[in-house]
Amino acid sequence: MHDGLMKHDEPGTPTTPPVLAGDATTGPRPLAETRVGTYRGVVGDRADVWRGIRYARPPVGGLRWRRAVPLEESDAPEDVVDAATFGAVCPQQLNPAVRLGPDVVMDEDCLFLNVWTPPGASEHADEAVGLPVMVWLHGGAYVLGSGAQPFYEGSNLAATGDVVVVTLNYRLGVLGFADLSSIDERFESNAGLSDVLTALRWVRDHIAAFGGDPDKVTVFGESAGAGLVTALLTMPAAAGLFGRAIAQSSPVTSMYGADRAARVATQLLEVAGIDVGELDTAEIVERLDELDGMTCSAITTTLFEKIPGETPGTIAFAPVIDGDLLPEHPLDVYRAGRAHPVPLIIGTNRDEANLFKYMKSPLMPITTADIERMFAGMAKEYPDVVLPERAQV
Repeated sequence: MHDGLMKHDEPGTPTTPPVLAGDATTGPRPLAETRVGTYRGVVGDRADVWRGIRYARPPVGGLRWRRAVPLEESDAPEDVVDAATFGAVCPQQLNPAVRLGPDVVMDEDCLFLNVWTPPGASEHADEAVGLPVMVWLHGGAYVLGSGAQPFYEGSNLAATGDVVVVTLNYRLGVLGFADLSSIDERFESNAGLSDVLTALRWVRDHIAAFGGDPDKVTVFGESAGAGLVTALLTMPAAAGLFGRAIAQSSPVTSMYGADRAARVATQLLEVAGIDVGELDTAEIVERLDELDGMTCSAITTTLFEKIPGETPGTIAFAPVIDGDLLPEHPLDVYRAGRAHPVPLIIGTNRDEANLFKYMKSPLMPITTADIERMFAGMAKEYPDVVLPERAQV
């Protein structure tokens, strides 16, 4: 069932987009022609920008619970797409610590990206060498955030760095990172991870139309976004999609196997009020399909708060080691020296924990007992890791 948290115009409905702060209201607007659509951007204070570009088919109806489906040339709109406003963000619970922007619209039809370029870059799209491209993956513990957050506005980076900047949405929480494949084969694992992969393929195939060089792509992200970066570095399907990577505060250990994914799926059904003892598989699937976007985000929040209390130091939703899209745990791939051979900058942001403190997040164990339980779990899962002494904590 496709039921957005806030309604928006159906695709193709003519609208007059609002003027956003910094956008020019007169003069020519930049145009980018790709095989899957022609997009009219806007001229900003420091950069040209295209907002709300669809990079995959809407993940609704029969594509809900499935991995992202790339656009084909037959999907291209007949008319020029007005890319002046951001697309809908993926369903999530509003949190005062995560500013999504004014007049935010949420909908399950949320697979959109945004492009910023130095002024006039798209006019040189036919030149042999384009500008370097930086693709940003937002954080938010795999349950919050979007590529349209004001914090990630890309004009300054595009102008000062002389680069093309891309931000994107990916599905979150229940709809993006719950693995329900243990219930029925129609549910595919790692939907949110597949969104990112599909967006990177879109960049490879179409960023030249904006003046970018598909052979000079850097993927970078923070927190959950950095977790996606460190996962991509180990995924065979991501080979060749980027040539450099930056991971800021990556939770690389927070990726889980099929057994844990199945336990989370069971908890999800319990929170949703779906009694597996009373229903057959077809009925369970039907009940899951009936959950609207708002209900899915509420279930996401419940599990986000519940699971770290049961297993300190873990998170409810994360990429799943499924033997397919993510074949192995990234740490095992790194230890074996089999990650993609690209330059990597990796580290931890200085104030990484402040957001969680402000949110009073359950992700931060604060009692001695919880910290000891967290370390015990880590020691069991990673016996070769040297943990700090109690006096050091």
